[in-house]
Amino acid sequence: MKRLKQLQEKIASLSRRERGQLSAGVCVGIALLYGLLLWPLGHQQLSRLKYDESKLAVQQRNSGKNTPVKAAPGGLSLQQARQELVKTQESLISLNREQTRLNERFIPLEDLESLQALKSELTRLAEEGDMEMIALEHIYRRPEDRERAPSLELLKEAGQSNPYKRPLLCLRARASYRGLMQFLDGLQQLPRIAAPVWSNIEVKSEKPDVGRNSRNNADHSGRSGTPRQWLEVEIRLAI
Repeated sequence: MKRLKQLQEKIASLSRRERGQLSAGVCVGIALLYGLLLWPLGHQQLSRLKYDESKLAVQQRNSGKNTPVKAAPGGLSLQQARQELVKTQESLISLNREQTRLNERFIPLEDLESLQALKSELTRLAEEGDMEMIALEHIYRRPEDRERAPSLELLKEAGQSNPYKRPLLCLRARASYRGLMQFLDGLQQLPRIAAPVWSNIEVKSEKPDVGRNSRNNADHSGRSGTPRQWLEVEIRLAI
């Protein structure tokens, strides 16, 4: 709770623009994955509407042309069900196009060369964002596999063992506030998707190691050395 309070206070001290950048960077990966997970709902709704329409059509044929058509189970007439079906089909087409576009940006699991290139890009992005990279590791289904080189079998197992159905990378680093925001913003520019799905950020600080003369000067001036602050960052990326 203390660390969370420190983080909240520090973020509150940022400018409105910096807070907006931080929030946007963290949310962009979740928004991408949300789009990937949304399209099955469109399929379900489309199937339900098709079922309602076919049921109404059968009722109309069996009851004769002059007999009023009963409403669908959801309270829709045949005409309303057809209109709703057209809208759902259009939405589904749009979602499928976005799904295809996003899938093309994910690295195929068998393309280990592109996977290594993406890891190099993440390392470069972190260094350019004033981040000290500590580790960039695969998250496998079994902890004992962590030291193994990535293989198609390991990546498939890892993808099936998490709700995102994609392999995960765990990035641990030390960063400044500005460096972290720059890194998150840079993820959107990568040719391949590396979407943040989980993060843990802790504020760390330490007082400078000042000498006796510096302490005396600080005592006379009424000021002490400014504590050095940084962020301990852990981010999980779906790739």
